[in-house]
Amino acid sequence: MARRQQASRSARSDRVVTRRGALKGAVATAAALGTGVFSIIGRASAAPITMRFGSDSPIGAPHSKSAVVMKQLLEARTAGRVRVVVFPDAQLGGNGSMTNSIKAGTLEAVVSPVSIISAAVPELDVFCLPFLYTDMLGALRAANSPFGARFVPKVNAAFNCEVAGFTTDGVFELFTRTHSVRTPPEFAGLKVAVSTSRIQRDTVLALGGIPTVMDITANYASMQTGLVNSTIKSREDVINLKVYQVTRYLTLANFFSMPNLLLLSKRFLDRLTPQDRETARQAGREACEAHRDAEVAASRESLRFLTSHGLQTVQIERLDAFRAKVESVYQGTGARLGAALVAEARRLAAT
Repeated sequence: MARRQQASRSARSDRVVTRRGALKGAVATAAALGTGVFSIIGRASAAPITMRFGSDSPIGAPHSKSAVVMKQLLEARTAGRVRVVVFPDAQLGGNGSMTNSIKAGTLEAVVSPVSIISAAVPELDVFCLPFLYTDMLGALRAANSPFGARFVPKVNAAFNCEVAGFTTDGVFELFTRTHSVRTPPEFAGLKVAVSTSRIQRDTVLALGGIPTVMDITANYASMQTGLVNSTIKSREDVINLKVYQVTRYLTLANFFSMPNLLLLSKRFLDRLTPQDRETARQAGREACEAHRDAEVAASRESLRFLTSHGLQTVQIERLDAFRAKVESVYQGTGARLGAALVAEARRLAAT
């Protein structure tokens, strides 16, 4: 009973553990969760096939929910023929390196944002268009429609994988250290941490900011040292990375809502029997749904957490003023990816 109570306390505390303490977090998590259904390092199994599922987030974070659920479902439904080992806290690197590991066949599963995958499949960058969706579920509806389905074969080919499904990491808002931002002129001059997405970089430039491309796990240290003074991330990311400790303001505006993809290594799937392969695919689809539900639930509590820890929230004065500033991003994306693709994305977002 004492070990179970310890595990429960550890799971709650994991919610705000920084991804940068990967090794320390891994040891603590393994000790706390070493027993029970959701153990990270499971008991020895007669099954020779192991799935390694990497996450750049703590085990209790919504972003890791898909890994936890995949472990539970796949191990139970294959009667131990497949063993899932979860590596949280960026133990295997950031999302960029883990996504490349899927392609190399050295990792079996990861949830990766379209902003990273678009480096190999540029059309996916259309999901990164600024101020396109009103909420995270709008982006997910578009991804799960025929519009999103057309990109799946390209992702599979680019990363030697199968896309199990789309999920979400929520709404991306602006967090700043130096001053609040309510108008486009107040955005000018900000040094903003962004991902590898070209659209994200173009958006910051269009608003007069200075984009700096970096892995999400570098946000805390970069904000602390002054390399950047702002970032556009989800509230959950800011909580899990403890970036709220080095920022002061949160601008409540949906700059981006981007879907994620759960990638399963083709090399791994090819090692399974046909029955277990289909079981893995179905478990992946359910894991994506669990991930989405965890994000929706967490979004209700994240604002309360952030304000209780000192962040000041501000509202933008005119959304249309920001949209006018980034219209050049839509035009440039249309020239690069196709005007029809951008127009279709806009129509879907408006429905």
